[in-house]
Amino acid sequence: MRAMRLSRLAGVLAVTALAACGASKKQEEPPADFRVGADFRALKDATVTLFPGHCAGVVVADGRHALTAAHCIDVATGERQPVVLRNGHMLSGVVKLVDARRDVAVIRFDEAAPVHPLAVATTLPIPGQELLFAGRNDRPSEPQAVELRKLGRCPSLPGVPQALFTSLHGEKGDSGAPVVDRHLQVVGLVHGGAACSVAAPTAEFSSVLDTLVAEVARPDAEQGIGGSGSAGQ
Repeated sequence: MRAMRLSRLAGVLAVTALAACGASKKQEEPPADFRVGADFRALKDATVTLFPGHCAGVVVADGRHALTAAHCIDVATGERQPVVLRNGHMLSGVVKLVDARRDVAVIRFDEAAPVHPLAVATTLPIPGQELLFAGRNDRPSEPQAVELRKLGRCPSLPGVPQALFTSLHGEKGDSGAPVVDRHLQVVGLVHGGAACSVAAPTAEFSSVLDTLVAEVARPDAEQGIGGSGSAGQ
């Protein structure tokens, strides 16, 4: 009898443990708003690694531009900054803009990247909103369903009144990697902090990118943001 009771208890504990694991796994699954396979692949494909591989970035707008974290840029505006695509192909370009206060930089490629570029959201996400994060494209990773916990000031982002405090778990080298909303629009770039969970918002750079894209279409016009507008033309 005692053996039977112990067997039944073991069965109950096993079922309970499986249920707990299932609940834990469910919490880690990406939100239903994302078409996980397609969206995750598109996000990984649009993500680039700066060369040398110390940071990440993301191809945006017309495919001729990428956003990354300003603290990842080691060269002066107008100088060259290569990136590596997910397939290992290297793409070269020049640094067009470095905004250290808001920790966002823009790179212009010599040619359009052979990936589907992501749009940049024009407004800030709302606390509680579900986002998606993939990390660098040179690492095997699973999609992370990320919650935007709050908007607020971060001491290392003095020019940003509403930095994105998220639940993402990044790794060293994920700086500049994109965080996107359910429309696959870039809402922020990994900045740092505990578990790399703070992201610099990108909404204010949507209009800047519009200007840069228009500049590419008019290579003979007077160059504006960042100078060296005809580099790589």
